Amino acid sequence: TLLQLKSLQAKESKEDPFGAPTYAQLAQAYAEFVKMPSEELRDLPVLRSPVTLTMGAVELKTPWIGGSFMTRGWNGGIPAPTIRVKPGETLQVLLKNNLGHGPGYEACNLDNAQLGLFMNPDSICDLNTTNLHVHGLHVSPEGDSDNIFKKVAPGNSTEYTIQIPKNHMGGTHWYHPHHHHATAAQAGGGAHGAIIVDDPPGYLPKFVEDMPEKLAFLSLVNVAKMMRLENWGNSRLDAVVWNQTLWKNSLYKNWKWDPLSLVVEEHGNAIKDGAGLKPYVAVNGQFRPKTTIKEGKWYRFRFVLAAIEQRVEIRVDPTAKNQARCEFQLLAKDGVYLNEAPRPIEKIFLVSGSRADVAIRCVCQPSFMFPWATTRPCESHLTYTAIWQPMGLGDTGLAVTVEETTDRMLTLVTESSVAPTPTMDPEIEPFAVRRPCYLADLTKVTVAKENTHSVDLPQLYPMMIKVDGKGYVWGHEQPPALAEIPVGQIQEWHVTGIRYHPLHVHVNPYQITSIYNDPYYHIGDWHDTFFPTGTGFATIRFNIDTFTGKMITHCHLLEHEDNGMMGWFKITGKEGTTWAGAKTYDPTCYNEAFPGAVAPKKPVVWR
Repeated sequence: TLLQLKSLQAKESKEDPFGAPTYAQLAQAYAEFVKMPSEELRDLPVLRSPVTLTMGAVELKTPWIGGSFMTRGWNGGIPAPTIRVKPGETLQVLLKNNLGHGPGYEACNLDNAQLGLFMNPDSICDLNTTNLHVHGLHVSPEGDSDNIFKKVAPGNSTEYTIQIPKNHMGGTHWYHPHHHHATAAQAGGGAHGAIIVDDPPGYLPKFVEDMPEKLAFLSLVNVAKMMRLENWGNSRLDAVVWNQTLWKNSLYKNWKWDPLSLVVEEHGNAIKDGAGLKPYVAVNGQFRPKTTIKEGKWYRFRFVLAAIEQRVEIRVDPTAKNQARCEFQLLAKDGVYLNEAPRPIEKIFLVSGSRADVAIRCVCQPSFMFPWATTRPCESHLTYTAIWQPMGLGDTGLAVTVEETTDRMLTLVTESSVAPTPTMDPEIEPFAVRRPCYLADLTKVTVAKENTHSVDLPQLYPMMIKVDGKGYVWGHEQPPALAEIPVGQIQEWHVTGIRYHPLHVHVNPYQITSIYNDPYYHIGDWHDTFFPTGTGFATIRFNIDTFTGKMITHCHLLEHEDNGMMGWFKITGKEGTTWAGAKTYDPTCYNEAFPGAVAPKKPVVWR
């Protein structure tokens, strides 16, 4: 905050010897930033298949510290356009790589032996080679589909053909590059966009289907982290002076980096004055925007978080002027509707890669100073707290907060055409959607012993994923499979280490079947990215449905992934096989196109 920055000014009364801005300059930039008027939240461009995505250099403004940076993005914007698809459609993508050639950007040092041990320059490399991952979609991981092994070098292009299953649930997902050793710099640096799978007509109750939608794509901009990634990706620490083309600050043109003095610092403060370069959340590419809503009306907000490593908690700032009272009702997480929706929540919890669909309704209320009067329009500030907790305490599940940043994210301006009593939408009645069979409830299933595994994301180095005690660091070459798992069967994983390593799995979402005392993750919820706050262990189950090939799993702290904390499972069997027991546990589930909603059961009438 500004006060924190001012308290640090006494530590530095002259220019830093490496050319970084002083605390006084950073404080002045932040003071000017908070005075800027809020822009209306913009709607992102929407694309439908066929889609062309062009990777190139994009300017990212950083007004809270002054100046701007050059980073990587698609189609000239951060975030990229939103892609919308329907169940059963084929998503065709032409991916062009317009990034430039240069030393350190197209190769990795294959002789490096430190991968997985400590964050080091040769785990961050090949930064201008790219590809595409459709995060959250239940699609094939092979061929020209969601295949992270495809490589698109600078100046080249490739095509993706992604078949969306007919029974794919509607939901909120996202896309980003997934080229190993370059994911943090690219996906965390700005190359990301939303994918929305449309709900079939009649899938949702009418009052939910009719809610106006607002997409809030959150890009957590971590300047200090990106500066270090770029330096490592090019110079390998063999040059003291940092002089990249990308990520050069336009306001402080002599900004240089001394890797020799700070190389032992693993996270966050790898730049002189790094304490002044706090991360900041951009919403649809804007900082501190506002969006106008009608008083008493429900809106469906689709939240997506792209970040290198921090998690974010979103809540209403209780100190805002003309405070509106806002309700949060959770509808879906990670693109899957709750078994029973809605669920009232006080804050929205997002970790790198996760999504939340939340119904929000606001009403104006009397102020504390003038309890007899209600001011309209009124507003509420949604604030974010970005938290970084890299260190756990053994197997306790507790984690130590190393860095925490809180600031305003989005202002909800609540207008009313009728005063003093506006029209109020009714309360959201509890509802449950008809589910595709790959999302049939697994909480009561008996899982075969051979399909039960322990999966550990260890706190200590080397960084790897262990399955039944065995694991590999994913270095410059693809390691062996962690295990073979059959398609059309249920898997049960007992996972540990998830208090400090969010678990992400490609292809198949998983259901939480056991967890202890977590306020956001409940038994029965479905996810593809999982980072509980109250415990470091849980049990999850998968329906290994339809698709064979390589199912990737990794820590979604992207720097950890690039450093080797990633593995893969070989899904064996016949492509297209589905679980035979699905309709036993959910008789209304479907494997083809949505057949229509199930008629609600009539209440029992006693005679």
